[in-house]
Amino acid sequence: MSRTFYLLTFLTTTTTALAQVVTLDQVDVVSEKEKAFSLPLDAAPATGSRLGLANRDLPASVSIITQEVMQFRGLRTAVEAVEASVGMTGGTQFGSIPNYSTRGFGGNNVTILRDGIRQNTASQSSRTIDTFLLDRVEVLKGPSSLMFGEGAVGGAVNYVSKTPDRTFRGEAFGSIGPWDSYRFGVGVGGPLAGDTLAYRADVSVNSTGGYQDRNQQDYFGFAGALSWKPTSRLTLTAFTTWLEDSVESYYGNPVIYDAVVNTTVANAQPEVRNFVSATDRMINPRVDPTARRTNYNILDNYADTENSFHRLRADLTLSPNLEVRSESYVATQLLKWRNLESNLWNPVSRLVTRSSFLHIYRDDVLVGNRTDLTWKGEPLGRRTRVLVGESFERNDQVRGGTPGGVPTTLSSVSLVNPDVGYGPAARFQKTSRIVVETHAFFAEATMDAAPGVKVVGGLRYDHIALQRDTLFNPTVTPATAFATFKKGYRPWTGRLGVVYEINRSLNAYASISTAAEPVSQLVGLNSTQADFSLQKGRQIELGLKGSLADGRVDFTLAVFDIEKNDLLTSTLDAVTGIRTSQQIGAQRSQGVEAAVALSPAEGWRVEGNVAFTDAEYDDFNENLGTGVISRKGKRPSNVPEWVANVFVSKRLASGLALSGGPRYVSDRFGNTNNSVVAQSYTTVDVSASYPWKRWIFTLRGRNLLDEDYEPVAGTTMRRLADPLSAEFSAKVHF
Repeated sequence: MSRTFYLLTFLTTTTTALAQVVTLDQVDVVSEKEKAFSLPLDAAPATGSRLGLANRDLPASVSIITQEVMQFRGLRTAVEAVEASVGMTGGTQFGSIPNYSTRGFGGNNVTILRDGIRQNTASQSSRTIDTFLLDRVEVLKGPSSLMFGEGAVGGAVNYVSKTPDRTFRGEAFGSIGPWDSYRFGVGVGGPLAGDTLAYRADVSVNSTGGYQDRNQQDYFGFAGALSWKPTSRLTLTAFTTWLEDSVESYYGNPVIYDAVVNTTVANAQPEVRNFVSATDRMINPRVDPTARRTNYNILDNYADTENSFHRLRADLTLSPNLEVRSESYVATQLLKWRNLESNLWNPVSRLVTRSSFLHIYRDDVLVGNRTDLTWKGEPLGRRTRVLVGESFERNDQVRGGTPGGVPTTLSSVSLVNPDVGYGPAARFQKTSRIVVETHAFFAEATMDAAPGVKVVGGLRYDHIALQRDTLFNPTVTPATAFATFKKGYRPWTGRLGVVYEINRSLNAYASISTAAEPVSQLVGLNSTQADFSLQKGRQIELGLKGSLADGRVDFTLAVFDIEKNDLLTSTLDAVTGIRTSQQIGAQRSQGVEAAVALSPAEGWRVEGNVAFTDAEYDDFNENLGTGVISRKGKRPSNVPEWVANVFVSKRLASGLALSGGPRYVSDRFGNTNNSVVAQSYTTVDVSASYPWKRWIFTLRGRNLLDEDYEPVAGTTMRRLADPLSAEFSAKVHF
């Protein structure tokens, strides 16, 4: 389907709805929205449980960033929304793929979902999305395989779509900023035919030339939903989302340095040679300020993607105590990618070595169904809720890349004003087809075991079957090129927790949860990994959730301990000296997280969160090619010890609202050797908003300290964030 089709659909729906608008007395709901902090403890996050429990009654840490919070703070993308929650860091590291880290784990250890549905590949599920299309973003901390299957040792991020309601609501906004940036969106929703039909439709467009040279980024999104309630017991809701993005990729600036030192050799002297990440430390690493805006990618680079997500959900009430929910879904991805992805400084030639020319082709179709049955009752006088369900998914994925014989290393260029040229002429070559089928059975239950004591638990069984068919392999003879690889897994995962009500507004909890994930993403598994089992994750968490001062203060406090075992690591046979791979590695993290939201006085709003994480490898070795080296005691890459956010707003009597605050992220390492350091940074954003009739005008400043920082730690390249900037926006409700 084309972008034109969705725009015509949206405009037709909008015209029909506007014709039915009934003008009502204006209602000021600003005060209600100001209560929608980033700590809505009485909301029921679907990411934490399917039982419909309030956040304060969950024995787990769940952050909720609502649409009101996203608009009020000027959070433009899902990445910015996620970073507003406690202990989360995010950013775009490779080309155009966002990346998250929390509680000592990042990358594939953090599952990305759309309305609770998980695509296998991060490049599909975590594409940049405008927050205007979302109702909220939910973040579940720690192992979450109970909810979403294999993976998610560090946590899960869920992008939740807007749903129809029976009251007409319309809004539009637009903003302009530096580097030819603009963003606008229009959304409407309400009843269509009495109380039986309701709809929601939203369109967003986001474009920027980028601070870096040749870093044009264009994003288009359409989201629609239609709800039909034929009877008082049955509701059918259809959702659709269409996303397109086209990006000229910026992979980072090469880190220049004066020399390197081998950290594995005692009293080693500085050497002027190429940096080796596994063993070396750079002397005076830096980005040349004269090359700050330089993009070393080829002139004909691109990353073009079309993603769609379609769901049909049925909610049926069989009786006051029995409910059925069934959801069928289809998700598609078509990605075409042509980039040169490595820019390394050569201190001998004083040139930038460019390599890793890549063609990537992905054509994926995910289909599935999830059905569950919920029973509520009071056996033996104890309030109880039980959910049992099953799900089936089939993920059909075609992969392609650069054909054999095409050079992947191009000519070296100067650091300043490089002649980057064009990439080699090459067409996409389909290389493999991977089909993953998953059958799952799950159950959750909660019971008031004693006065003030609630037990919450769940169990899940997954039956995973993978088949990988090689379509083309230029490195083998035609007779063996079309190989088939099969692999299956049967993991059990779960969570058990106890919530104790200290008083009506304060709960304490304790829980243990588990997760399981393969040694690489399922789509990347091959015959060399056939003998490896799933990696296991376990978390113990203690916490408090509560409200003080007659509800004017909400807070959460959590202490956690996570272990991930059976990591794939390299070992050397003591007799033969042969290097082998074994699942004997481990990674651990412990920490504490706290968040608070309060209204200290009339017109004031204060929110803050802080997280401390102590993470390290245990019994983990890295392959050097000629041997192995232990990383025991080293901190995993891109894991900060401290993350903190503060947001303060004040609404004046004139209606003018001032808001903003700092964000702090401590040092992170860019490699497992812990010899490459991404420096800590503090950013400050502020805004001034003024309402006029149904309009709100906002002037917002970002990165006021003009920090030169890396959102995601790199090794030999630094992908720097935008410098100081300002934008102006206008929003109207109708």
